[in-house]
Amino acid sequence: MRNLVLGVMAGTLVACGGGTEPTVERNDPGTGTLTLKVTADIDAKDVVGGFVTDFEVAIEDAGGNPISGATVTIKNPSLGEITLLETSAGSGEYTAVRNSFPSGDFELNVVRDTDNVQGVILGGPGIHTITAPLADESVPALQSLIVTWNSPSQAKSAELETRDYGPVVIPDTGAAVIPSSETLARSDERIRIYRFNEVGINGGLPGSRLKVEVRQTVEPVIIQ
Repeated sequence: MRNLVLGVMAGTLVACGGGTEPTVERNDPGTGTLTLKVTADIDAKDVVGGFVTDFEVAIEDAGGNPISGATVTIKNPSLGEITLLETSAGSGEYTAVRNSFPSGDFELNVVRDTDNVQGVILGGPGIHTITAPLADESVPALQSLIVTWNSPSQAKSAELETRDYGPVVIPDTGAAVIPSSETLARSDERIRIYRFNEVGINGGLPGSRLKVEVRQTVEPVIIQ
C-alpha cells in the first residue's frame, strides 16, 4: 500500500506541473505599527456552478477592543482590489463575498488613522481537482480507499474529510488513504479535500495572521 501511494503521489505531482513553487514560499509577513491585532480569513467553498469566497477580517487593539472605522482591502491579480465593509458600527469585523475563487496571491492592507498593517502577502493555493474517486463511482466497502487530487501549487497543509471519517490533517502531496475501517457501505458518501495557507503578520500585535482555505467536494461516492 505504501509503495502504491508513493507512486500515485509522484504521478500527481508531475501532473500538477511540479515547477510552481509552494504557496509558503510566496508569503510575506508585511509591515505595520504593531498596534493592531488583525485576524483575517479567506474561505472558499465549492457550490453548484462554482465557488463562493468569504473574506473576513477582525481588528482589535492591545486591550481586545474592536477597532471600528478602518479601511480594509485585499488585492488579488484576478479579482482586483476588494474593500471589506464593517458589518456594523463598532463591531471591528469587516467582510466581503465573491462568487468565485481566483488564482494568484492575496495582499492585505489595514489602515485606521495612524495605525496600520500593510503589504501582507499570502500565497494563493488555487483550485484543486479531486481525480479519484469520481462522482457516482462505486468502490468496495471495508477496503482502503486512495484519494487523489491535482493542485496548481503545494499548499501549507490540507485536510481530508468524509461523512464517516475526519477531518484529518494531511500534507498537500496529491494523495491520501482512507483506512479500510472507515469505508463503510453507503450510497451517499461525500469526500472533501481542504487546502490551506497561512502567514503571520509581522506588523500586527501577537496572534495576527492571514489564512486562506479552499474546499473541493466529490459526491456521491457509492461504497458497497
